[in-house]
Parts: sequence; structure tokens; C-alpha cells
Amino acid sequence: MPALNPTPAANTPLKINGSRICRGDMNASQVEVLGHLHVSGSLTTARLRLRGECSIGVSCNTQELSSFGSLRVPELRGVSITANGYLSVTGEVAAEEFKAEGCVRIDRLSCTGTIRIKPGALCKIRHMTSEGDIIVSPSSRLLPIPLSPFRKLRCGIIEGADLTLYRTQADLVCGQNVTLGPGCSIREIRYRETLTIHPHSQVGKIIQMNT
Repeated sequence: MPALNPTPAANTPLKINGSRICRGDMNASQVEVLGHLHVSGSLTTARLRLRGECSIGVSCNTQELSSFGSLRVPELRGVSITANGYLSVTGEVAAEEFKAEGCVRIDRLSCTGTIRIKPGALCKIRHMTSEGDIIVSPSSRLLPIPLSPFRKLRCGIIEGADLTLYRTQADLVCGQNVTLGPGCSIREIRYRETLTIHPHSQVGKIIQMNT
């Protein structure tokens, strides 16, 4: 049976081996999960290292997230977010830098810096925006050939400065400089300076906005 332990003090590091349930909010200087953690409230920590499974009921607030497992949370806020594996956020992800490889399911993703996504499965993001660059590139993970068609990103709206997209399906793409690699299907592109489209990608409508 999972352990039911009291919430640690905010300045106390926490390492979880096995399974743990927190009925309420959790505050710790650092959290490392090597098994399974469930927090029914909010998790607040300077650094979250995940090598297992973590589910949070309300929100996760951390300066640095390093995940090599599965994380499910309604809201995620941080400075540097790196997710390798599975990340599900039913609300908003807000960060300075965001990197993901594997499978991500996010409603809204907004960054002040760079967004880098390498789909290892079918990824879905409703609205993705960045003040910097957005790069969607092939995953470095070796997967069986039958799974390769599912390694792509489906997105409603993508907005950023310089956009480089590979195997991306979107309704609207807006950027200053837009580069489409192979396997993209975009309903509408709005760009300001440059636009490059791979011959194996499809675009419905193109609009060059005033600079």
C-alpha cells in the first residue's frame, strides 16, 4: 500500500523510492521520484527530477523539471522544463525554455525562450506560442517501423519568431521566418520575412504580413 506521509518542509529535499501519496499540497526544496508519486494538491519545488510516474491534482511549480518518466498535471510552470517520456498537461504550460522528446499532450504551451519538441509518438498541443524559436524535429529514439507514422505533432495554432517544423499538422502557423521540413500539413501560414516549404509538405493558404 502506498505510504501516506506528511508534507515535508519547504527547505527539505525529498527522495521517493517506491510509492507515495500526499493528501494536499507538497512543498520541498528538491523532489526526486524513483517510483510513483501522487499529490492531490499542488507541488512546489525548486527542482523536480522524475524517473518514474508522477500525477498532480492541481499544479506543479518548479524552477527546473527533468523528467524521464510520466508526468500528469493540470498546470505546469517553471523556468527550464525537460521532458523525456510522457507529459500530459490539461491546462497551461508556462516556462522560459521547454524541451520534450517522446509524447506530449498539452492544451496551451507558452515560452519566453525556445521550444524544442521531438515527437516519439503522436503529440497534441492546442496552442503553442513562443517569443523565441520553435523547433519540431525528428526524434532520436529508435522505434519499430510500424510506429514511425505516428511520430508527429498535431497543433491548432503555432506562433513564434523563427519556426522550423517537421512532420507537423496545424491549422495556423504564424512567424517571422518559417521553414517546413518534410511531412507537414498546414492549413494557413502567416509569415513576415522568409518562408521555405519542403516539396513533401502541403500548405493551404499563405499570407505575407507587413513587416
